[in-house]
Parts: sequence; C-alpha cells; structure tokens
Amino acid sequence: MDDLTETPHESDLASLLTAWDLAHPTADPDWRHLLDEMANPDTTQAFHRLARTAA
Repeated sequence: MDDLTETPHESDLASLLTAWDLAHPTADPDWRHLLDEMANPDTTQAFHRLARTAA
C-alpha cells in the first residue's frame, strides 16, 4: 500500500493472517472472520455482490 487511505490488496495482509492463525489456533471465530475480511477485501466484496444478486 502506498497511501494510508488505499484499500489493502488481498496479498498484502494474507501472510499476516496466516501468522495470526499459527499464533492463535483457538481464537474466537468472530474475531477471525473480521480479520479474514480485512485480509481479503476483494473476496468479501464478491460475496456481498453475490448475496445482493441472489436476494
């Protein structure tokens, strides 16, 4: 990321998410889900688009 306001790309945070998983194998699933959404914004947005289309 070049700018603090830029949305992170999926690959930018994926390694940090992997490190989190290794360090916190029994973490709260709600917290893990939030971290996953932050690490994978494009995937999250795609799921939201699919949900709107299906509704």
